Amino acid sequence: MTNISITKQPHNGQNKSIGSLSTHFPSIDDFFDKFSGNWPFLHPAFSNSGSTNMSLNPKVDIVEDDKSYSLSAELPGLVLDNINLEISDGILTLSGEKKTEKEEGKDSNYHMMERSYGFFKRSFSLPPSVEEDKIKADFKKGVLHVSMPKSAKAQQQQRKITIKE
Repeated sequence: MTNISITKQPHNGQNKSIGSLSTHFPSIDDFFDKFSGNWPFLHPAFSNSGSTNMSLNPKVDIVEDDKSYSLSAELPGLVLDNINLEISDGILTLSGEKKTEKEEGKDSNYHMMERSYGFFKRSFSLPPSVEEDKIKADFKKGVLHVSMPKSAKAQQQQRKITIKE
């Protein structure tokens, strides 16, 4: 079985050690929100109880069967016009942008903004067995599905190996 490897996997920067503040308070703002929570005069009307990380990093599943690889990416809130899928030199690149929904001419002050907006880009190195010219994709209900068929030669080369005790 050949694996599709991710060429760039961002590190979330959180240290898993018990002594790390980032384990208990994902952002310094959360730290001060929790610290000042018992003092009403220091606490804002709408406190931020969650992280305000504005980066987008779509979650992706990659599955293999005898005939193909399938990639599914969660892209909630995106529209098809803001999603790009390209292949070059055996690298599949998924990119896109989720734009803010601020209405023109409307003066509003945000008290909390937890939804993420911005640009993302993920690249995947494809195995040589993928027939690049036969890759197909569709986008339904916020999920991008990419089907990457294997070459006939690659399908023939796979066989089950018996394991003896």
